[in-house]
Amino acid sequence: MSLVITIGRQFGSGGRNVGEKVAEYFNIPFYDKELVEMAAQKSNLSQEALKEVDEHATNSFLYSLASGNYSLRGINAPIYYEMPINDKLFIAQAEVIKEIAKKGSCVIVGRCADYVLENENVDLLNVFIHGSVDYRAGRVMDALGLKQNKARDKVIKTDKQRRTYYDYYTSKDWGVMSNYDLCINAETFGIEGAANLIISYAKTKIK
Repeated sequence: MSLVITIGRQFGSGGRNVGEKVAEYFNIPFYDKELVEMAAQKSNLSQEALKEVDEHATNSFLYSLASGNYSLRGINAPIYYEMPINDKLFIAQAEVIKEIAKKGSCVIVGRCADYVLENENVDLLNVFIHGSVDYRAGRVMDALGLKQNKARDKVIKTDKQRRTYYDYYTSKDWGVMSNYDLCINAETFGIEGAANLIISYAKTKIK
């Protein structure tokens, strides 16, 4: 049996690192920022332009409200060409996510993958990685060479962007336990421990 593992994460929690270790253990594909490049190829949009809006909700709220819930109609829908680039990226990434999920087991980080795949005929393990602001700010300080106050600001602001993005495109609540199969505190378990928790469960599914 194949299993698609989706990983939502607070900024600085190490969700990408956790996902990489899980994918490496099972020798299965791993997708994170690679999805932007794949979406660019599928939609014929500029990869650089798409990187600027990756995991950012559109600012055109009134336009979206007037257009209705079009987020998953696909890149061939007539209204697609009138959409803000944020929405075009979300739709292109959603189609890419569906395509790669049908190919077999993989790990997908972010991009509302749990929502995109919830009605698809695939087996899912939806995970959320989190940690305290201080813990995550410490990781960001080390990774980006920022001072503590700048690191804390980046953590808080990026979390706000991800929450807005997820809530906007899914009509669900980002980080709420009931939306996930596993919620793991990376501050408590560490990157290795978090990966091992996912691996332990996934072993019962991935053959």
